[in-house]
Amino acid sequence: MKNKSLFIKITLLLSTLLVGIFTGQQAFADDGTIDIVIHKQLWDQAPDATIQNTGAADQDTKDSIEGVGFTIYDITEDYYKLVKGSDETTTIRMIQENVADYQKIIREQGLTDEKGTIKFIQLPKSSGGKNAVYLIVETVLPDPEKVKVEKAAEPLVVALPVYEMSTDGKTYTDKELATVHLYPKNVGTIVEKPVTPTKPKKPSKPKKPSKPKKRLPQTGEAKSFLGILGILLIGTAIILWRKHSVRNN
Repeated sequence: MKNKSLFIKITLLLSTLLVGIFTGQQAFADDGTIDIVIHKQLWDQAPDATIQNTGAADQDTKDSIEGVGFTIYDITEDYYKLVKGSDETTTIRMIQENVADYQKIIREQGLTDEKGTIKFIQLPKSSGGKNAVYLIVETVLPDPEKVKVEKAAEPLVVALPVYEMSTDGKTYTDKELATVHLYPKNVGTIVEKPVTPTKPKKPSKPKKPSKPKKRLPQTGEAKSFLGILGILLIGTAIILWRKHSVRNN
């Protein structure tokens, strides 16, 4: 009986440990990834260089662009090599100016949808035992028949973790973002489709004037005409008779 009770206790203990292990692994998996959402925008002029991506969703958006390709590269190893003896700002600028040298390890890639958005989900927060650093490059430009690009978007460097910005817009809180929103910008204009001219309508043929119908005199009109004619004849006869009488006298 004691052995049976001991066996039950051991079984319960092992079950509790296993649940804890799997729960802990799941929690680590959830905490060990991050989502990056790219919102592709078109600007008619270069934006202010002092404006930076905070990682938060921005409601003040410009024209969105569909069909733009982005590729995310894992540059963790190169970044930490460069940042030694330097600072973060200088290192990021160096990577942006020599971006082709760091397009080695592709992590994700895709095209923006009709809303100008593409979402890369569950990107690892760590790489090689260090906080991951990602390089995001615009690798497919917009359709030239739809958008005329004057300046492509500048490559973005995201060094994890990313923290939420405080309300003053200058400092960061200690709250780590689970989703980072980025707004790479193109300078250009939307190409307006030419309006196809409509064919002019053929002028309609003028209608031929209808011939006046011949009209026979009405009965009353005929009688009036004959009466007038009779009066004229009688008057003419009287005039001729008077002339003849005068001559005879």
